[in-house]
Amino acid sequence: MARARCTICGKPAAYRCKYCGDILCKEHLPPGMHWCVGSGAYNNEPDKVRTTSMPYMERLKSIDSSIFSIFSHNYSYLLLFIISISFCLQLLIPGYTKLFVLDPSKVIEMPWTLLTHIFLHGNFNHFIFNMLVFIFFAPVLERRIGSTKFLIIFLLSGIFAGIGWSVTAQSSALGASGAIYAILATLAILMPRLRVYLFFFIPLEIWVIAFLFPLYYDVLPIVLGSPDGIAHTAHLSGILFGLLAGLALKGE
Repeated sequence: MARARCTICGKPAAYRCKYCGDILCKEHLPPGMHWCVGSGAYNNEPDKVRTTSMPYMERLKSIDSSIFSIFSHNYSYLLLFIISISFCLQLLIPGYTKLFVLDPSKVIEMPWTLLTHIFLHGNFNHFIFNMLVFIFFAPVLERRIGSTKFLIIFLLSGIFAGIGWSVTAQSSALGASGAIYAILATLAILMPRLRVYLFFFIPLEIWVIAFLFPLYYDVLPIVLGSPDGIAHTAHLSGILFGLLAGLALKGE
């Protein structure tokens, strides 16, 4: 039987990270050494609080910079913020949704909607469900592959999902589900042993989630031909993009 290899350096390994499930050598076992979501547990102790006073304007500048620094290497939180603002604008501005929603019959004259539709949502339940899944998994992928690659995957997968929907349907579509499916699929390739608690108490590895979700919510409805108003081909296009992205990143 072949001996297990470290996912970082390829050396023989006998350890498994309790946070993400990756097989690792002793050197790369700490979460901070393999871009693991659990690396926060290894942070250094914060610096001691300074007791010297700071002028009022300097304190304001310090607050401003600390607010914007939240998003500097946390594009997942920035996207969450932008999507939330966009949903609020949908509720407040008549015509906002119509300007950015993906309509396959108008995609040639409104090509930006291939991207902008992922920042819109149909209702509050649609928005909350998508953002809950996003905030659980997006920061994990971003920490694993880096902020720039994460942002590229999210945006390109959204466009790819929009194209997949446009060539298979006639009705309008909106929502970040296709890009979120891509995040799940990419994680399933890069961190297949990552443990997820379905309904908060059923432990499953993420590759199982990435297989069961599209099978139940998208493949079966298509096979059964039951109309439900869900953009199934957009979801499947997103997960296909995520699988390809994961394989490309795994080969680096």
